Amino acid sequence: MSVVTLPIVEKHDKIRRSAAIATQLKEMILDGVLKAGDRLPTEEQLCRHFGVSRTTLRESVQMLRVSGLLEVTPGRGSFVRVPDLRKIMDDVAVFGCAGGMDDAEVQNLIALLQHEMVRRACRAPAVRKSSLTDYPISRLAPVSENERAERAWLLAIASVSGYKVGRMLLEVLLTMTRRQRQLRLAKAGEVQRLMEVQLRLNAAIIDGNADMAGRVMEAYLQSCKDGTTLSA
Repeated sequence: MSVVTLPIVEKHDKIRRSAAIATQLKEMILDGVLKAGDRLPTEEQLCRHFGVSRTTLRESVQMLRVSGLLEVTPGRGSFVRVPDLRKIMDDVAVFGCAGGMDDAEVQNLIALLQHEMVRRACRAPAVRKSSLTDYPISRLAPVSENERAERAWLLAIASVSGYKVGRMLLEVLLTMTRRQRQLRLAKAGEVQRLMEVQLRLNAAIIDGNADMAGRVMEAYLQSCKDGTTLSA
């Protein structure tokens, strides 16, 4: 068992600081920065690292303990546990809906996941990539059908990437943001925009062109936020 050094983190408003810290620690565990069996730094060190009080830190640790990601042993410290993926999925939904993450934070997490998945998908075997063309978007289809196709396509990229934990998290986040996607796809030009994204991103992934795929994904994510014209 080893004591780990945590990466630098940003400060948060007091109102949601405990939830934000819990989310950051959870991401470190899911990203492999914190591994099963690692012992967290002492309470005093964590308070200094995050710039919070012991009360706030203990609230964060309790959230992760309830999530099954930490095992707290009196006199020994807090240890990282092997993540329970189904529990994580439930907790992500709770964090998002209960105020742990606002809309912008949810979108930022989706963006982080999708960038990583696209990068990994470009390196995947060609046989896995062939499934990406199985989720057509149509200007004649109802909004609800195109939303389902978009969601299934994004999850297909996640499957191709082989990032299993990320795929499960993305599935929850996409479910949470279903209504936003439906509203976006109901706007004039958005379905055509999405069709163009599919063609370009699928082609880049199949060709293994990670740079192009990353640019297309970034333009797509930006268009989801503000409806701007795609360019990469």
